[in-house]
Amino acid sequence: MTSHTDAIDARDLANLGQVRDLFAHADPVPGDLAERIKFAITVEALHAEVAELMDSALLVTRGTDAKVEPTPTDSVTFTAASVSLMVSAGPDDSDDTDDRVRVDGWVTVPGAQVEAVTTEGSSSVVSDANGRFVLDDLPHGPVHFVVTDPGNEDMRPVITPTIQI
Repeated sequence: MTSHTDAIDARDLANLGQVRDLFAHADPVPGDLAERIKFAITVEALHAEVAELMDSALLVTRGTDAKVEPTPTDSVTFTAASVSLMVSAGPDDSDDTDDRVRVDGWVTVPGAQVEAVTTEGSSSVVSDANGRFVLDDLPHGPVHFVVTDPGNEDMRPVITPTIQI
């Protein structure tokens, strides 16, 4: 028998390999874990406020093996302490192939800058005096929004969870 101060031997490595395989099968790492980590680091780096999705039933929390299909919805509302954001996605009027999406939205801060961050990059717009805005020509797929108020330097950026459009 070896003591706890001896180096790990082949039997220990085999046992650890079996434990790893057991956990890989029983509770695999979510496929989007790297994206979640990057998001968390970005939020911490920005000292940003994170908006909450108002209907948490719209979220699927595990990887692609999830048996729950997301509920189709016409609009999504996010809320944070300093701002609320409602977005509605539909086909882009300028595209006949339905490859692109138009996002119509409303934010509680008039004149706020709303940035949509997608897999192709980001697109931003400033909301009008009523808080309305339109983002055209966005790709289908994951998107999150970053809301800032250029006229209020005390307002931290607000970042929404990622949704599919």
